[in-house]
Amino acid sequence: MKDLSLALNDAPVARDMADHQPVRRGADDWAGAAKPLLAILLYVLLWALAIAVWGLPGLFLPAVAKTFAMVIVLVLITRG
Repeated sequence: MKDLSLALNDAPVARDMADHQPVRRGADDWAGAAKPLLAILLYVLLWALAIAVWGLPGLFLPAVAKTFAMVIVLVLITRG
């Protein structure tokens, strides 16, 4: 079967059109933010699930672990 894709060096019109693509607006602006937002949502949902399963320890133990991690990060930042 023949490959029907168009390479930019095959047609000068396609090369000219590729140079003048319109600026993306609207939903495309959120494309780069989708993965971090979904990761944050997943983290919050997992934390809520831990609270539902284990109660109060599920609430404060992840926060205690984050405090230790942030102390390590601050030490690494100050060391340069």
